[in-house]
Amino acid sequence: MKKTMVLWALLIGLGASAQHRPHNPVRGTEHPTELSSEQQATIQSKRMTLALGLNAQQQDQIATLLKSRLDARMELRARRKSEASSAEQKDEASRYVAINDRLDREIAFQENIKGILSESQFEQWRSHRENQIKERNRKNRSGDRHRHNPRQG
Repeated sequence: MKKTMVLWALLIGLGASAQHRPHNPVRGTEHPTELSSEQQATIQSKRMTLALGLNAQQQDQIATLLKSRLDARMELRARRKSEASSAEQKDEASRYVAINDRLDREIAFQENIKGILSESQFEQWRSHRENQIKERNRKNRSGDRHRHNPRQG
């Protein structure tokens, strides 16, 4: 009787933990694609204002910069979607060009941010950004535990 109860508890526990949950880190928030690029830029600039203590002029400049970045990202996403329908595999040269273009955009964005923020604000922004990247990488690694990693044997 006791073994049966333990077995049932184990099966129920495993069944509950195996349920697929959609990825939504913050409950009750809208999906980013549901907001316009202007709305997303406004929200992001206000978050930066709270985190970095931006003045009104800096907040407006950041919002404009973020909006142009989000618009470009949406255009790129639409272009990729149309290219993906052709089902062509990227060769190494086009992959290099895509990575190089992305890094050029990131460098330009960082230079624009640096021109808007004070030195201390920029260092604080950069530190926060590095922490976000580390956290994202940590989550990606921990989410891949169930996949076979050839390096681990």
